[in-house]
Amino acid sequence: MNYFEQELRRVAKACKEIKDPTFAGRACYADLGGDNRVKLEFVICGTYERYEALKAIVLNRTDGEVDSLLFRFKDTWGNKSHPSFSEGVTPRIWTCDGKNEWYAYYPTDADMKKLATEIGAYLAVFTDRSLVPERDSVIKTIRSAKGNPAPRKIDSERKKKEPEI
Repeated sequence: MNYFEQELRRVAKACKEIKDPTFAGRACYADLGGDNRVKLEFVICGTYERYEALKAIVLNRTDGEVDSLLFRFKDTWGNKSHPSFSEGVTPRIWTCDGKNEWYAYYPTDADMKKLATEIGAYLAVFTDRSLVPERDSVIKTIRSAKGNPAPRKIDSERKKKEPEI
């Protein structure tokens, strides 16, 4: 198992929307239901061998790439304090002397959970809802309200309350 796979496993484990992930090289794949899949991979954002973000790519089995989003660690976690850096350090994986590792700050399980929550919110848009049990939500409330609509006011009562011009 390479370092990227190890870290992708931490993210996948923390993300509820990722079920039965498959790992290949530096990527993680998972089924979202229907024909949709997701591919997660660490990406470079400009500086050679500095992996400063995780990219989620939603793929459709028949149509190819549907959407993608970049989750920058700085946006999710901000700068982290470190004794060697007065302004803190931006979390990133870097490659030095052929070895991959987090640079100056190793994300905690809470950090990974925060990243996984953001990724999960994004993936929920593409998840086949027929496979997900309905949770308490605004949609559930609206659906139940449609079955039992609130009484409507009669038009004549509505007109009485309108101000005259």
